[in-house]
Amino acid sequence: MDQRISVVTLAVSDLAATRRFYVDGLGWRPDLEVPGEVVMVRVGEHLMLSLWDEAAFEGEVGPIRGGAGIAPITLAHNVPHEGEVDAVLDLARAAGAPAVQDAQRRDWGGYSGYFADPDGFRWEIAVNPGPIGQAVLPPGSRDEVRSTPSGQPVGPEVEGWTPAPWPSLTTLTGAHCTLEALTPEHADELRPQVAGPDHDDLWTYLREDRPRDGAAFADHIERRCGPGAVDVAIRDAEGVAGGLASLMRVDRDNGCVEVGNILLGPRLQRTTAATEAMSLLARHVFDLGYRRFEWKCDALNAPSRRAAERLGLTYEGTFRRHVVTKGRTRDTAWYAMTIDDWPRVRAAHEAWLAPANHVDGVQQTRLADLLAAG
Repeated sequence: MDQRISVVTLAVSDLAATRRFYVDGLGWRPDLEVPGEVVMVRVGEHLMLSLWDEAAFEGEVGPIRGGAGIAPITLAHNVPHEGEVDAVLDLARAAGAPAVQDAQRRDWGGYSGYFADPDGFRWEIAVNPGPIGQAVLPPGSRDEVRSTPSGQPVGPEVEGWTPAPWPSLTTLTGAHCTLEALTPEHADELRPQVAGPDHDDLWTYLREDRPRDGAAFADHIERRCGPGAVDVAIRDAEGVAGGLASLMRVDRDNGCVEVGNILLGPRLQRTTAATEAMSLLARHVFDLGYRRFEWKCDALNAPSRRAAERLGLTYEGTFRRHVVTKGRTRDTAWYAMTIDDWPRVRAAHEAWLAPANHVDGVQQTRLADLLAAG
């Protein structure tokens, strides 16, 4: 059994109150929710916190300790194959575990069993075929990992790979927004939306401070239209250009591109148009054959981090003391989705953007829930 923990589970007496505390109060974002049963939150690169309704907990694990009984916390160890679940449970028996529950198929689609340590704390050994289960597995556990003759793990061959084309675009049109290749002529229209006197906060995490006048902003836009740039102006459904974004750090040889320099004015922030704009850029990149779509931001930029996670990108780590910007040190948080993630993410985006999911301007199902169910 590898020396790692995949999931920490807390059995809670009032799941709704617990959700209000963690999600509404602390601002944590669930990766998976089953109403009345469980809320799961990513708390590390390969670690989840599971807040489980105590009745559901007792139904699977056993009575909670109240004197005798089971402590209301479990630790999980996820593995990629069902045979490994049984092997670890056998290992626990041989080690003298005081209680072992044989593995069985679960109604959530997985296969799991339990053992107890000498103090009665339960370990769940599980195969979870969904996105949560994949997120907590270490890279070396993937089926595609192969071994060299000397036993060193290596990744799979990429058959027939050729460099992806340059991701230039003219116009991308969605139901709620339109993306246009940025030109110097956009400057006058964009400035009141993103660079007016009350927009300093929009520029805090960008490399440049807010341009102070029309000429300086025009220079900024002209630089973003330079040779090789793939910058877009974002128009909402009413045709107003209210934001900018770039496809940058284009690595055609390895099929990787980053979306960055995102600057959304108040008119676009937290709108369906903004979500669709990022979805259109991801679709454009993957349709061209790219393998990886990246998002990087200042590790202190909480709104950007929430946006990346909400869109379905995976947090991959933080580069400490990564760059110096505006005279400040910056740690950089890295997020990405890959060509393997994209079918699930695209389906969730399409379902969320569908007219039936928005009634009188109110979403019926959250994007996070659609991603978790994918």
